[in-house]
Amino acid sequence: MFYFGRWQFYCSLLFLLIIACYFKPFWLLLLGFIFAIFSVSVHYRLFYQQIPLGSDKLQTVLIKGEVERVLSKGYLRIKLTQLDSKVIPWYKSIFANIAVKLDNESLNVGTCFTATAKLKPYRSRKNFDSFDSELYAFTKNLHFKGKLVAFEVSPSRSMTWISSYRTWLWPHLEKYELSWLYYTLLSGDRSKTNYENTQLMQRLGLSHMLAISGLHVGIIYGLCFYMAQWLLFSCALCGCKFNQLYDVNRYYAAIGLLGSAVYVLLSGLSVSALRALLMLIVLVIAYIFDKRVINYRTLLFALCGVLLFDPFSLLNPGLYFSFIAVYSIFTFVRIFIHQLGVERFITQLIILQLILGVVLAPLSSFFFYGVSVSSLLTNIVFIPLLTFALLPALLILLPLLGLGISDSWFLLLDGFFSWLLQLFSNNLLTIGWLPTQPFEFSYLIACYLALLLVMHVKIWRMIACLPLLISAGYALMQPRVHWQMDVFDVGHGTAVLITSQKQAVLYDLGAKYFDRFSIFERVIKPYIERNKIILSHVVLSHQDNDHVGGIDELINFAGKAPLRAFHNEMPDSLCNITRLNFAGALSVESIWPTQMMSSKNNNSCVVKITDGRFSVLLAGDIEYLAEQWLVKQSRKSLQSDILLVPHHGSRTSSSEEFIAAVKPKLAIYSRSYYSIWRLPHSEVVARYTNVDVRQLDTAIDGHIRIKITQQGLLVESARENYHYWFL
Repeated sequence: MFYFGRWQFYCSLLFLLIIACYFKPFWLLLLGFIFAIFSVSVHYRLFYQQIPLGSDKLQTVLIKGEVERVLSKGYLRIKLTQLDSKVIPWYKSIFANIAVKLDNESLNVGTCFTATAKLKPYRSRKNFDSFDSELYAFTKNLHFKGKLVAFEVSPSRSMTWISSYRTWLWPHLEKYELSWLYYTLLSGDRSKTNYENTQLMQRLGLSHMLAISGLHVGIIYGLCFYMAQWLLFSCALCGCKFNQLYDVNRYYAAIGLLGSAVYVLLSGLSVSALRALLMLIVLVIAYIFDKRVINYRTLLFALCGVLLFDPFSLLNPGLYFSFIAVYSIFTFVRIFIHQLGVERFITQLIILQLILGVVLAPLSSFFFYGVSVSSLLTNIVFIPLLTFALLPALLILLPLLGLGISDSWFLLLDGFFSWLLQLFSNNLLTIGWLPTQPFEFSYLIACYLALLLVMHVKIWRMIACLPLLISAGYALMQPRVHWQMDVFDVGHGTAVLITSQKQAVLYDLGAKYFDRFSIFERVIKPYIERNKIILSHVVLSHQDNDHVGGIDELINFAGKAPLRAFHNEMPDSLCNITRLNFAGALSVESIWPTQMMSSKNNNSCVVKITDGRFSVLLAGDIEYLAEQWLVKQSRKSLQSDILLVPHHGSRTSSSEEFIAAVKPKLAIYSRSYYSIWRLPHSEVVARYTNVDVRQLDTAIDGHIRIKITQQGLLVESARENYHYWFL
């Protein structure tokens, strides 16, 4: 259903229709497919559909809302209750990220207000092999971003008990060294876990500790179960009598389930927590009514329950990690059911960790671009500690904090856990993480489909090779890429990577905002690292921030060596007029500036890359005057198949004479979607259209990737490849 409007949806529907015509049992599968379409449509319209603003540009609107979270100083996330005259229904959550330039000390979490705001639909950069923040925003109902013009605080409504609990909890935990971990374990809210700590847990193979899942719910269930048992035993010692005809274990199980349900509600009903709770409900009900439940069926019931509750959970990577991990545990128990025992506990735990590591490795590679090989050791240490020490200690700490009783004993535990985590970090953070290269989602599907066939097709297990053979055949049929051009979606700015044989030339670095948010650091560097590319040369077109904003981060990453050929290792210099052979296949030549001009834009470094058959011209921010000089002195060498449009499509560039000299087949604009300069200018677009040049735009298409093959140019765009009908 998420691929509605694309070939995957129609092929799946046609396949089910044909199969159902010949095999009656498949009618149930077809009905399930139709019900899934209905369920997704209903959920989208009720909970996810965006309220239109009437334009993609900033719109001045009257809003009513409540502060949901303080993201940083002067930046808030608010929950909207009214947008202009439209009151948002109680069952629908719509959030917006808002900048506040005014005095915002009165805007704290839970504060209600009425305001005049300038809003626009949430939109972000979209690049290959990068975190999809637009999709993430959709799953979190984050529809808008903008700024407050004026506001007036309204009488606050009483906060929900979950919000009240979280608001009370954080100040009490803030003093501990691992406060972010304790807060996440007790609330399910990961907002206090910064990027560095998230990366730390991921690379140590402990990310599952930050997601409330079956492990956490099982611990809470066990603690509540045995606590109820202990209370009943204490009452019996005090002389209370109970009817022995009743199976009190059923009451213990019900109390354990109730405690687990409260814990899951406090966690915000995350996918993994909901899955664990649904499975627990099925198991407890089966136990109370003396019913036998097959493990896999329990897992299937839980999956159906999660998807009925929210079918868009399929967009959450946690769903796949959670269910595949539990499936692996069930399979392990089924295979080794007759060998389980206390005397072999350590051995079995190690084997289980190895199995989980291998089975989840493709998922980790796809979503996180690497595999934690240290997870075997870290999980053997931390899972028992979490089960028998940390989580029970936190549950004891909670009422003590409420009563104001001394927590000196927990400070000792906090110091121990902090020391242990630091010890693993110092010794395993680098060597324990195995980076992998990005690959297509279809290969991930083929891998797990083969695993399912191996485990469940008993007649002819060789059929499990079929998905892998199809994937291998598909990979072999892909044309050989001689070299590749990547035009990153960096907003207003430029960053182009030319790659051949895992070596690269980088043209410009994108911008740096607020002296801390570097496009090079957030977009380009991760792409280079994930694809294991060697950055051989860097060309800086000119010194505007939107082109060289990440220079400090570049030098920290690769030193000044990549700047040697074109800038003599001097980042603030004009580029040298030079030519070099690159990767044994390409010629990289800088053809401008051959003379100094008064305009910084006109001194941009113009570079031509060619393999003798196909060519690319990177024109920086040159304007009309520089274009005319280039046409006069280098007319023959200007002709190129691909042109990075000068100055992002500004009216002062892309003169008719320049376009006629270049004769591009493809023109690419690198610019921001919300451009205050309204780029590309309509006249520039018309000039390229008049000579039948295909035009691409990073603001519309996202990251543009052009693969140069023997057959020609293969053009891909991130927004086309990762497109969903609801975005």
